Formats: sequence, structure tokens, C-alpha cells
Amino acid sequence: MRAEAKQPQTSLSFGLILTCLMVILPTYAFSDTLRIATDEWCPYDCIPSQNQGKVGYLGDLMEEALKARGHEVEFVEVSYYRGLQLIREGKLDGTMACFREEAPDFVFPDFPLGKSNSTFFSQKDASWRYTGTDSLKQAKMIGIIKGYDYVDPTVMDYINQNPENVLAITGEKPLERLIEMLINGRLTAIIEDKIVLEYKAKQMGKSDQLKVSGTTSAVIDVYSSFSPKNPKSAEYAKILSEETLKMRKSGRLQELLERYGIQDWQAQ
Repeated sequence: MRAEAKQPQTSLSFGLILTCLMVILPTYAFSDTLRIATDEWCPYDCIPSQNQGKVGYLGDLMEEALKARGHEVEFVEVSYYRGLQLIREGKLDGTMACFREEAPDFVFPDFPLGKSNSTFFSQKDASWRYTGTDSLKQAKMIGIIKGYDYVDPTVMDYINQNPENVLAITGEKPLERLIEMLINGRLTAIIEDKIVLEYKAKQMGKSDQLKVSGTTSAVIDVYSSFSPKNPKSAEYAKILSEETLKMRKSGRLQELLERYGIQDWQAQ
């Protein structure tokens, strides 16, 4: 009878200890592992196997910010639009890089984590320059990646007409293939985010063979974001915002960016 009488007291003591621990320990002591979509858009978002193990500065930033609060990050390689679909369905927890306009239902940090500007590149000695619709018509052939949104309305209106002088490619390593085609004279110009193309050209050792041949007027914010299906997404977004500000203040953010040879987007 005494043993039975003491059991509730033991149970109560254990429950009291557990409650006290939950009060004393911060909430991030109970960690999650977030599955984050990644594809090749380096230096924002990189596939490690193609980039000497680098995941992109947004991956570094997300991983370091969330780990500071006790959470782990697992990167899942998936095509960009398939990734958005899986995040929207709650099958993945977030994406490393996206445009807010393409996923307005996602949960975002308080501010963008980059800026994107679509830029035309040509061979170094080429005379063609982008100056609007007429210049697009005058190009022998413009290379693009099929399905990409190049943001600028003038450019997209022209591409969406499916003109004969626009070559849209798909498949593996499309940007590398476009750069090779440009250097080999098969294309007049290619269009891509400026730092993405410059990063890839440097990787390929082709930087000195290319030049900027025109910049569009459209600049769009780049965000990391989280699934609208995950009830903890607002917490993750808040962590990313707070830790990014801390890293900018301490200089750690610039250290991460320097791994990719770029500057803080706020200074651009």
C-alpha cells in the first residue's frame, strides 16, 4: 500500500521537473530540421556538387541563422517551380531563393535578402546593345532558359510572342551551355541576373570573353521564404530576420558574401 501511495508523488515530481525545464529552457532548445528547396542559381542558391560544396550565400545565411536558434537545415535539390509547389503543399519547409511576386502566399522575413536585375551579355567585341524592343528584333539570336521570368515587361512581352530569334533551352546546366554558345558565335546575346552570370562565367574561366551589353530597368527583391502550411513558419522567418541583422552588424554577413565575391545587397 505504501508503494502504491508513493507512485502519484513520483509522477507528480517528474511532471513538475519537466514543467520547470520547459520554463527555464528557451523554446529553440526543442529543435526542428527544416527541409529547404534548392536549385542552381549561384551565388544566391547553389547545388553543392556543382560548386565545390557551396550552397550559396542564402543557404549559408539561412543555415547559420537557424542553427543559432537550435534548428537544423537540410537542402533538397529540386527544380525551382517544382520546389515552389512542394513548399505550397507543405511537403518542404521553405525555399532558399524566390521572388515574392511568384509566391505571395509564402511566409517571408521582414526584408529581402538580395536584389536581382536582368542583364544582357554579349561577346566582348560585339556591337549589339540592348536598348528596347527594336534592339531585340535586330539581334540574330538571343538565348534564354525556358520557363524563366526575366521580370522586365518589355523583354517578357517580346519573349512571349515566341519570335524566331529567341532560343529557349532546357536540360542540365543551361546557363553554361548558353555561355558556350555565345562565345562560339551562335548567339548575339543572353539574358540573366547579373551576378549569376558573372559568377558562372568566372567559374568557367570565360569572364574576359564577355561584356554587359545592356541592363533592363526592372530590379526585383530576392527572398528566402517558408511554407504557408507550416505553423512554425512565422517563427522561422522572424529568426532569419533577427539573425541577419545581427550578422550584418557584426560583419559576419560580409564574410559569408565574400566567399562568393559579392557585396551586401543594401550597398548595391
